[in-house]
Amino acid sequence: MFQFIKTGRPQRECTVTARNVRPVGLLGTAIGVLLGLGCANVHAEAVYKYEERGLVVYQDRAPDSKQDNGHSILNNQGVVLQQVLSRNDRREARKVERQLELSRIRDRALLATFTTEEDLVRTRDDRVGMIDGLISRLDDRIRILSERLAVVGKRIQMQEQANDKGKAQDSLYTEQRSIQRNIENAWSLIDSKAAERSEVADKFDDDLIRYRELKAERS
Repeated sequence: MFQFIKTGRPQRECTVTARNVRPVGLLGTAIGVLLGLGCANVHAEAVYKYEERGLVVYQDRAPDSKQDNGHSILNNQGVVLQQVLSRNDRREARKVERQLELSRIRDRALLATFTTEEDLVRTRDDRVGMIDGLISRLDDRIRILSERLAVVGKRIQMQEQANDKGKAQDSLYTEQRSIQRNIENAWSLIDSKAAERSEVADKFDDDLIRYRELKAERS
């Protein structure tokens, strides 16, 4: 269903005939052209189409700003001159445009940063190598802490055998808990760095594929 809403703006009619316009030389021709343009402007007035509560509405003014579901602008022959997106569609369109712009920025940065494919691969290997080195040092720290924890645990065991369970020196229990926390923290950091290594490697793999595509397009 549809309805046409008339806004109260007077409808103008323009009829040019030989009885009401008598061209006289160049002046008459100019007047005739201007009147003709006036008629064209009248007939080119826009019609706005949108949906409201299940009805298709046609009117000769833009819908209220509260109507954010989008609308079409038509000429008097019903041809769509412009499609105005809804608020949600405009938001999604902006997101897509932003993603495209970020992709263009990334492409420019790739080409500006790396002269050759070998430069990109070397940078990737350096970044991954730094993370691998940190993980290796953390492994060494865990090994050293574990050895110290074993020594402290043995001393606690010896004192408990002599005095009773839980009767070793308080400083030994404190040291034991501290070493255990440090080992847990080191393992957490290793997990974090392992995830970072995977992300870095994946990113550089994607960059390498895109870099090859960009170079192929320019060749």
